[in-house]
Amino acid sequence: MLTSSSDNGADDLLGSVADTVTALADMLSTITDVDATVERICSDAVDSIDDAEAAAVTVVRDGMPATICSTSDAVIAVDDAQYETGEGPCLDAIATQSLVVSNGTTPADRWPAFTRRAAGSGYQSFLSAPLAIDADYSGALNLYSRQLDAFSTVDAAAMRIYVSVAVTALGAARRAAAAQAQVARLLGAMQSRASIEQVKGIVMVMLNVTDEKAFDLIKWRSQETNTAVRVLCRQLLADVAANPLMDQSVSAEFAKLLMTAHERVGGDEV
Repeated sequence: MLTSSSDNGADDLLGSVADTVTALADMLSTITDVDATVERICSDAVDSIDDAEAAAVTVVRDGMPATICSTSDAVIAVDDAQYETGEGPCLDAIATQSLVVSNGTTPADRWPAFTRRAAGSGYQSFLSAPLAIDADYSGALNLYSRQLDAFSTVDAAAMRIYVSVAVTALGAARRAAAAQAQVARLLGAMQSRASIEQVKGIVMVMLNVTDEKAFDLIKWRSQETNTAVRVLCRQLLADVAANPLMDQSVSAEFAKLLMTAHERVGGDEV
């Protein structure tokens, strides 16, 4: 059975997309950086879909679209034209949550204001697919070509396949970033709590007071001096380490440190 050149072209394109999808799937296990993932999605889209000359990702934040990544500075003007006129293939893809293919005279007929504004860019064909990651993160992957009728139905099918995996990759990156941020916050809280507990123990021994009274004293100095408890405690630990208390004046010396710790806190502490 003979195959046409268009069939061969479709096979080549889908093979390219399959390779790209496999690479993205392999990347899922090591994803940690949202920005790097978006850049990878852009560059791989251009590499896998031959008719695409450039790519960009638009994200909607607080109801406002913005381009967060592109493979060419030239397409920034195209995106800006959409944002300024409130119309265009990218915005339609986001609004309808469906893939938008626009070739030939379609852009001028469908989005006249956008087409006039973006005419100087030279781009005449557009392929945009929605990126629905979660409730707080949505947007579109956009492909651009200066050819008049660049994107075929095969390109559209390939884009759907690619975007399905790209969404998974980007979602994984966002979850990984959120998890890392949460771990950092928990570690910070644990470290702060450890410092507070250590200083509370020192106050109890040095001033011969109860656990509750020791913490009340620390909170009192924090409030009186407008210095965060954790910052005050870190400073007191540094003071004790630098000033061994070895004689009978230990309580008086520590009391002095407690009363003046805020004066030695660095200006960049919060």
